[in-house]
Amino acid sequence: MNTLCLLIVGCSFGSALIPSSRSSKTHVKQSTQRVERLGNSAIKRGSQLRTLNTPNDTNKIPRGGSAYTPAALLSSIKLGYEQRVAADPSFLSKSILEIILAAATQYTAEVGRRGGHRILPEIDFVAAGVLTAVFGKYYSMWRVAKTVVSEESDDNKSKYTGNNKTGDSKSSTSWRDTIPTNAFQPTLLDGRTKPNMSSRFMAILLPMPELFRAGVIASAIGYGLTAIMIQLRTILVPEYVMPTVPVPLIGASIYTGVFMAIVSNVRYQLLQGIVEPYMIEEPFLRIETLGESLRHKQGFIGCLGILLRWSGWNRVKGLIIASVRWANGLLGSWIAIGGMRRCGLQKLKS
Repeated sequence: MNTLCLLIVGCSFGSALIPSSRSSKTHVKQSTQRVERLGNSAIKRGSQLRTLNTPNDTNKIPRGGSAYTPAALLSSIKLGYEQRVAADPSFLSKSILEIILAAATQYTAEVGRRGGHRILPEIDFVAAGVLTAVFGKYYSMWRVAKTVVSEESDDNKSKYTGNNKTGDSKSSTSWRDTIPTNAFQPTLLDGRTKPNMSSRFMAILLPMPELFRAGVIASAIGYGLTAIMIQLRTILVPEYVMPTVPVPLIGASIYTGVFMAIVSNVRYQLLQGIVEPYMIEEPFLRIETLGESLRHKQGFIGCLGILLRWSGWNRVKGLIIASVRWANGLLGSWIAIGGMRRCGLQKLKS
């Protein structure tokens, strides 16, 4: 249709300009051929743009993993966030809490391990540890959090569960979709299929390379920024003598990567897969359900129902979750600091 329109316009334009003579047919034919070539080129470019914008070439990262362009990265993070909120509606509040606790517990562990009087002399180690802990702990939490496809995103659900409504035989479902992000979550990404034992075991192994890479990056950023701070301090305060031995960046990065791949992986798998959903959230959900069932009862049973429907239970649950996450973060920080010292990565000058 585009070619036909261009052809008609071109012929009219050519006939208006070209005088009526014996060579007019040749000029019109040449104009027609040029217009056809332009129209075919435009149609070809349009088909290429439509091919690039097809759903099969976008959003190929179903779990909010890694991406190679800023737009794909933002889309991946948004999709991963939606899946985690669908599995755990309080994921955002837990994320904010985790970042605050990561910094607080790491600093507390630094004080406990080194003593309050050693914080300033060893501030290089402390600053690097806090920066590394914030990034490393939150990424560990993100990577092994439970995920489910959100119910309102039917298109994404059909795409990632293989139920393609368009009838296309090429599905974006991969073997990774048969492995849950958390080894203890009840269903896979589709929210219906229950993972088998091999899938649960693979859920512990699968995030290890990503967590190792994230640990290396987190340590490089944390200790790299600390090294820059040390150089600035040396320039601004040349008479200051640093009491600590510089941390070997490569060794610290490898240690942090291994620590996140094994220790942080297992801790957050247990925390988000067993402790919070089954030992904290489920008992409070039963309290709420029992309180609703006793809503219309009389006497002592009715008073008990009023007590069970107390709105403050949510605050109690939040306090318990914060306390458990504080203990989990503190445990991780103590293990990390002890391991760094035992491996000889943090030393004082003799």
